[in-house]
Amino acid sequence: AIALKILNTPTAATASFTRFSADALSFPNPDVRIVPLNDPDHPAHGQYGLAAMKHFHPGNFILPYIGRLHTNKPEDTDPDSEYDISLDRDLDLAQDAAKSGNEARFINDYRGIADAPNAEFRDIWVQTAEKKWERWIGIFTVTTGKSGMRKNGIRPGEEILVSYGKGFWKDKKDEWVPPKKKYPTQEKHGNVRRARVRK
Repeated sequence: AIALKILNTPTAATASFTRFSADALSFPNPDVRIVPLNDPDHPAHGQYGLAAMKHFHPGNFILPYIGRLHTNKPEDTDPDSEYDISLDRDLDLAQDAAKSGNEARFINDYRGIADAPNAEFRDIWVQTAEKKWERWIGIFTVTTGKSGMRKNGIRPGEEILVSYGKGFWKDKKDEWVPPKKKYPTQEKHGNVRRARVRK
């Protein structure tokens, strides 16, 4: 009960999170599209990714990450899920999009595809129809950065890519090592399963 209250109550520490009205969020989202990955050199060839359908400028909100809210207790966690993302480590809460989610579950890790991610996870507040605030996870275009290298944002048709985090790849080291160069061949690296975002 205390954890849920914290997730529904903006505090001084969380007041800076971007806020949205649930009415402003579209399901399905017309600004993105789930696309088959047909390029044989793509690390997730034969699977799916998420592409932008409009130009997202640096820092733009793209869509929320939707999933089943759960604790990290063994009895409440699916050990085989590859779509699990931490919502609040202090509260030991996470979201799992394996069985219930939105388009965001198709976003791939940038490794082997691009030099860096073009999107990132951020905490957001969403006001529901009952005028209550709920803490969600949002996906945003990365900012331009000090060097201005990311000033183009994400163009229409471009795949949306995040970083799953080093911890994810450490857990997966026995299955697959993410390549350092873009688009390795499947013959060299084998098949890559869909991956949970980060723990």
